[in-house]
Amino acid sequence: MNIRGLCIAAVIALVAISSPGLAASPARPPADVIRIQVDTATPLAKISEDFLAFGYGTSAGPQPNFFAGKNSRMIKLYANVSRHGLIRVGGNVSDHVRFVPGGVAVAKTERDVTIINETNLADLADFARATGWRVMWGLNLGTGTREEAVEEAVAVDHALGSSLQSFEIGNEVDLMRKYSKDFDAYHAAYLDYKAAIRAKLPRAVFSGPDVAGSLEFVEKFVAAESADMALATHHYYRGGARNPGSTIDRLLARDDAFDQRLQKLQDHCAEHHVDYRINEVNSLSGGGKQGVSDTFASALWCLDYLFDLASHDCQGVNLETDINQLGFISFYSPIVHDPSGACSARPEYYAMLAFAMAGHGELLKTIVDKNEINLTSYATRDEHGTIYLTVINKDLARDARIEVAIPDGFKAVGTYRLHGPSADAKTDVTFGGSAVADDGSWTPATSKPGPITAGPVSLPVPHASAAVLRIHTQ
Repeated sequence: MNIRGLCIAAVIALVAISSPGLAASPARPPADVIRIQVDTATPLAKISEDFLAFGYGTSAGPQPNFFAGKNSRMIKLYANVSRHGLIRVGGNVSDHVRFVPGGVAVAKTERDVTIINETNLADLADFARATGWRVMWGLNLGTGTREEAVEEAVAVDHALGSSLQSFEIGNEVDLMRKYSKDFDAYHAAYLDYKAAIRAKLPRAVFSGPDVAGSLEFVEKFVAAESADMALATHHYYRGGARNPGSTIDRLLARDDAFDQRLQKLQDHCAEHHVDYRINEVNSLSGGGKQGVSDTFASALWCLDYLFDLASHDCQGVNLETDINQLGFISFYSPIVHDPSGACSARPEYYAMLAFAMAGHGELLKTIVDKNEINLTSYATRDEHGTIYLTVINKDLARDARIEVAIPDGFKAVGTYRLHGPSADAKTDVTFGGSAVADDGSWTPATSKPGPITAGPVSLPVPHASAAVLRIHTQ
């Protein structure tokens, strides 16, 4: 080759190295191998049958074509996740609601007054019966009167009948100006309302105190009301939507402070023989944050959080859904609907599908190799003895390969993956190889279990993904 040819070759090589379009992609680092063992002799908790559920602001009630026995699409979306769930209706709007039996229903924000009527309650009752779910209903302690609360409670009880699980009196009472620093004043008001309601409904059941964050309120309430309550209730959001620090990275990082709170809540309720529920929860308060709460990352957060709650003996969770107190459908909502009432699923809903498959029976202890990946694992055993191992790789960069020591007596393993194109993807999310159909139905793609041979089962779990292993006895 002459000098001119050598110079041209050198230029081509230099362009190939420096141009992003021509440069070879750097090789991904090898997946970290993480060994996991399921301890079948150590059950940690029992997962309740109504663990997985939804929560709504009361402004959802007046919406047309929504809570109705004819809303077949939403009924199927409910059926996919549970046959025995709990619909929580309340939120900030519940303290700005008036019940007007024959009035015109109006859905408003927390800055105005929402009107619900008998038709709204009848529609909710039809929907509850169609799904097999029960309802926890929040009454107005913030801006209404005791007499109005009694009238509303009687109407709700009449409409829902056996579908009514319990009443709550007030929402996030620890943030109300008149009660925030005075539990005794709140408790006195609660007792006053409860007594008036019981005068009309002697068998009425109550839950509470429905706090935003005051563990002190919960502890005092449980100590005082343990003999006469269904559930202790508490709320949780990972952060605020307006906080610049509310990023995908922060959402996927473990919230150790709340785990410590959960442990205290678990211990206190166990001491008083009362169950507790996180009955309002989602990623970021204030309706969620676009680009965080509506992404596949929220599904990974959600699946991990559901199992984290179960591991703290929580009796259930109500993922906040639909129109919020600010008047728009929250970015974090697992189910959204259009003006005609037609519903569809967002990424977080697919986490619920994964938990619906694996989150039954006993939660078992898992033993995991120490590693640097943001990865969690949870094992359950259902009533038939089938074990489900859920592995969630929340790491945004590092892939994992798990090696699972299969307990004796198990013969086959099937795998179902929670997958999205990327952590920040908002569409094309699937679980078990399938997306939710237009009619609201969902069926996982056929997964033929593979036989278990000698040695551990090895499985890749790429970054920003999750997998459910179904370990069969036959």
